[in-house]
Amino acid sequence: LYRSDLTRSNDTADSLLKRLGVNDPSASEFIRKTPQARSQLLGKGGRSVQAETDADNRLLKLTVRWVTDDTSDQFQRLVIQRRDAGGAFEQQSGQLVANTQLAGGIIQSSLFAATDQARIPDSVAVQLADIFAGDIDFHRNLRKGDRFSVVYETMEADGEPMRSGRVVSAEFVNNNKTYTAVWFKEPGASKGEYYSLNGDSLRRAPWETVRSRRADERPLHQLQTSNPRRWAGQAR
Repeated sequence: LYRSDLTRSNDTADSLLKRLGVNDPSASEFIRKTPQARSQLLGKGGRSVQAETDADNRLLKLTVRWVTDDTSDQFQRLVIQRRDAGGAFEQQSGQLVANTQLAGGIIQSSLFAATDQARIPDSVAVQLADIFAGDIDFHRNLRKGDRFSVVYETMEADGEPMRSGRVVSAEFVNNNKTYTAVWFKEPGASKGEYYSLNGDSLRRAPWETVRSRRADERPLHQLQTSNPRRWAGQAR
């Protein structure tokens, strides 16, 4: 039997294994008494964890996967397995694999409410707003019924999504007008950029993003420390 979940910062060995359907006191004890297993499992929220159990819900194998930061192309894998003489563990490194995910939504109140409803990661929602910030005033001009679709990268470890990556393409319909964006990088170029389907560059000045489109024009240094969700606006 296989069960998967995410670790929580307040997990104990017993609570984590219980949530995974494991009934195995010896496995809990092994995690508590093994420093490497304990340090990577307990007090670390948001890590992907999978348990394999036998018919009696005893732990056969526990696999934990995580990335050390949001820019790394590597992931870490900790494997704990039952052995005749007790437990054994091994920590390995692996290469993240890029895949793509398609998602979309309809505006009812705000952009971030719609992306939350569609289970789109915040980092992708912020990119989406930044890409179209020069065409759509997300603070003033969102309309109920506006819709969007987005294709974005997901970085996966053993087929499990670890983090989201770049938006590859997107479409936003605002007040019945359609805006499109596609990421393109010239061969040999150090950087890519977004283009509309008619070939126009969507490159903006660094300050012309969703974080700076607002009514009361606070100083730029204050905007850069703001929560970007606040500037996604409310649908009218």
